[in-house]
Amino acid sequence: MTPKYSNEKYWFDFASQNIGQPIDIFYVYPTINSEPLSNRGSVPSYTDIKRAEVRNAARKNQSYIKSVYADGDFNFYAPYYRQMTTKVFEMSHTERNERAKLSVSDVRRAFQYYMREFNNGRPYILLSHSQGSQMLLELLKHGMTDKQFSQMIAAYLIGFEITEKDLQKFPQRIIPAQGELDKGVVISFNSATSVQAKSPLLANTVVCINPLNWKTDETLAPASMHKGIIRYDKKAQGYKTTPEFTSVQIQDHLLVCKEVDPTICYNEKIKEPFPLGNLHFADTWLYAANLKENMRKRSGLNV
Repeated sequence: MTPKYSNEKYWFDFASQNIGQPIDIFYVYPTINSEPLSNRGSVPSYTDIKRAEVRNAARKNQSYIKSVYADGDFNFYAPYYRQMTTKVFEMSHTERNERAKLSVSDVRRAFQYYMREFNNGRPYILLSHSQGSQMLLELLKHGMTDKQFSQMIAAYLIGFEITEKDLQKFPQRIIPAQGELDKGVVISFNSATSVQAKSPLLANTVVCINPLNWKTDETLAPASMHKGIIRYDKKAQGYKTTPEFTSVQIQDHLLVCKEVDPTICYNEKIKEPFPLGNLHFADTWLYAANLKENMRKRSGLNV
């Protein structure tokens, strides 16, 4: 059943509760289906967001993003959508793109509802990870008007690939960031402990910026520039920032973090798309303090 975004159950904390700040974040979450890619046949192609347990799984991720990136600085809007499950990522590129159309249509309708009912002309940031970044990349290409695009401060499309074809076909909408303050741009990167750990699912990307020094070349950003990972601390019952966690250097359009333990987010069940040393599942917390500071700077807020 197609979600109706006038229904509050299809939003993380219904949007009317979030008004108060001058700038918004519109966030789209990554793949939450936890079945292994090898589990063929028993996994549906899309998550059923009518089920509370599915929305609750997404909500855990949304809660982290809101707490770390938005609270006190930005209004936060995050829809639930019929996202593709891991089963789809076993398929060919053509098949994946065909199935993505349904998920893209949900995110586009949610965005247009947000713009019509909640935005009220405010500038906004797009933020996403993994499959969520695929959704927002398509939104940039086809899902918004020029006026709506002009309100966008930046799009933080983390953990997905942006290809040379994307750049050539949509030069007015997909503009890679070149520094820490440019606007109307896309901030994108993927991380690993070595180039050999690059994911084959994301191997065609040509866009990468270093979130420590905000350069696009191979200039090494030392650990002293790393403002901190932000993760939940069970003992403290709150989020803890750990600075100077790693140095970062761009190599082959990939953020290489040599000091990070390669097993930190490794999952043996999905080692083919995300081999040992791939840090895909750490991307949103690995540079969280740097990214949060940059969102404020790019938005013109006091840092």
